[in-house]
Amino acid sequence: MLDNGNFDQEILEKKNVALITFTADWCRPCLLQKPVIKNLAERYANRAVIESIDVDSHEELANRYGARTLPTTVLFAQGEIIETLAGYQSEEFLISYLDMILAEVAKAAQDS
Repeated sequence: MLDNGNFDQEILEKKNVALITFTADWCRPCLLQKPVIKNLAERYANRAVIESIDVDSHEELANRYGARTLPTTVLFAQGEIIETLAGYQSEEFLISYLDMILAEVAKAAQDS
């Protein structure tokens, strides 16, 4: 589980592909997003870090990544932010985006 103490080490330093969604229990769109994130975590196990972070429990991280509209999804690759998406995102859209990022990272690794 990601938190303020291990976020940099697990996401930025390891340079994983990651999809982090900032949510809150009181946010209705977040309640719709949570099962999507759970499905993605299962689908991309061992290939990408997929997690939800509660903004009320981890306010420092939420502020750091500008999670003002909930849910906010931040995509990372190679320790860098690729995209920040505000609001609910469909599972199909996130799958296509993750597949594209994973393919680009794999290609870059082959080229180097």
